[in-house]
Amino acid sequence: MDAQLAREFILAVPPELSADEQFKTAVDWAKKELVTSGMVAEISLHHTKSGKNPHVHILCTMRKIDGEKFSVKKSREWNDVGILAKQRESWANAVNAALEKAGRNERVDHRSLKDRGIDRVPEPKIGVAASAMKRRGVLDDPERHQLVRRVKLLNAVRPMMKAIKERGEIYQVGAGKAWWQKSISFMARIREQADKVVRKSWWNRLDTRQQRNGKDGPQMGM
Repeated sequence: MDAQLAREFILAVPPELSADEQFKTAVDWAKKELVTSGMVAEISLHHTKSGKNPHVHILCTMRKIDGEKFSVKKSREWNDVGILAKQRESWANAVNAALEKAGRNERVDHRSLKDRGIDRVPEPKIGVAASAMKRRGVLDDPERHQLVRRVKLLNAVRPMMKAIKERGEIYQVGAGKAWWQKSISFMARIREQADKVVRKSWWNRLDTRQQRNGKDGPQMGM
């Protein structure tokens, strides 16, 4: 069966806002962007245990309200990519307005890294399944977690690689003029960045195991 039975929106809400502010922002946006178009929307606010990923699920009907009934045909025009792009922008505007009203300085941007002129590889989502496997101890290091670390490491060394591609070298005071001296300096910087990523991943794993076992785990010297 491949019929589209419902339309779902998953919206990230700022953790800087209170739960009431998060929910009100989502409700006001749904009324303006979805309900006025004829959709019926159900809104649920979800808070993860870590508190780092609050989000809203909005489940919508596929048919418009026609009088006291649903329309006979589904509204296929709601699937238009152009509408989705406008909805992403309007949600960003709604979130920023809520942050400003709450006296917060944080802001969000719906545009891609490329459109914003940011030279960085987007970090993939770890996802619920991978997080659950790690939390339950099914896998200590799921593939999605490994992928995120690889992307973070790639972004860490990306400025250095770009400098080499554009100028053939990385200028550093006191790094030496010989190619082998610059290579040693370059590799040292890569190692430093990689070490930061690995250490952060290690402490995250250690915290997870301690929470799961309810006791202190092995200590790592700094």
